Amino acid sequence: MIRSVRFENFRALREVEVCLTPMTVLVGPSGSGKSSLLEGLQYRMACEHSDYWRMDNTQPVSLQWTFSDGNQVRLAFPLVELDSWSAHGHAVQGLTLEMGALRSDSALGRSSVLNANGDNLASVFSSLNPAQRELVVGQLCRLVPHIGDVGLHQTGPRSQQLRFRDRWQPNLWFTPWQVADSVLILLAFLVLPHQTPMPDVLTIDEPERGLPPRMLGEVAGLLRRLTVGTPQASPVQVIIATHSYELLEYIQPEEVRLLSRSTEDGSVRVNAPLHDSQDWRGRPTEPS
Repeated sequence: MIRSVRFENFRALREVEVCLTPMTVLVGPSGSGKSSLLEGLQYRMACEHSDYWRMDNTQPVSLQWTFSDGNQVRLAFPLVELDSWSAHGHAVQGLTLEMGALRSDSALGRSSVLNANGDNLASVFSSLNPAQRELVVGQLCRLVPHIGDVGLHQTGPRSQQLRFRDRWQPNLWFTPWQVADSVLILLAFLVLPHQTPMPDVLTIDEPERGLPPRMLGEVAGLLRRLTVGTPQASPVQVIIATHSYELLEYIQPEEVRLLSRSTEDGSVRVNAPLHDSQDWRGRPTEPS
């Protein structure tokens, strides 16, 4: 598990260290640095001009990961040499699910890992074994009672599409364009525990997008279970960026990191909420 990450001169993360827990939730308004922090968790071979603080590449970028076993990995850009990365790396899966991508046809065949925008959801569903598919469909039907089953339909020589059966009319199947956003988003989250291989770290930008508030507790619970692991799968560290104060109802104070921008130079600040205060649960996450 990553215990902390220190950023220097990476975009607006000028000099900041973020302590992480098995499940960490980044909260802040648009432009507060949440997406930059998520992207900074991923291994990179180079930095773009726009990745440098104030786009000034004379100020080197430094990213340092500290792991729970005490080992550290540091990369500085411009990159001169690889240090200890190969001996102590981590696999990060970053998700920013997009509705158009989730609804799109997937390549015919199987994919074992969901793409960042979710455009191969049908292929990932196709890769599930019968027991996994039965479990995922059962969970979806419980959460969305009007859905009776999920299937696949070949739409071309090399493409396939998800189909959703009506609970009360077995011969009525809906395309992804005919179901609510929440159906596809929930299905994407439900297939995550069955990916092969599982990542060490899962980052999700705005998991609340497209979901009604009543579903947020279910999603938070599903993601929290990933951090525990199973006899068949190791725990996955989950890091979320959110605008939703409704989602925070299902988050513990020690899991929250509050992001803001300095009024002096615009650099990102990261703070944990006070343990004796619950004000952060109702704190607006958009600028007033």
